[in-house]
Amino acid sequence: MSTHHTSTDDTNSRPKAVLFCPDCGHESGLSGDWIVNEGPERTTHTCPVCEATVEDRHRPEPMLAP
Repeated sequence: MSTHHTSTDDTNSRPKAVLFCPDCGHESGLSGDWIVNEGPERTTHTCPVCEATVEDRHRPEPMLAP
């Protein structure tokens, strides 16, 4: 017999995709209030509170049709 436990932890109310600023602790969903710069090769998420870079991701090359 299995028992299902319900948690009242804060993390249950948080969206699954959450970014955290390593410098100031600001947190928001991926589509939240981050400053997003989409360049031709990279996408960068910057913290709106302290302007630290939170995520800097290489954009993949588009696939060409054969």
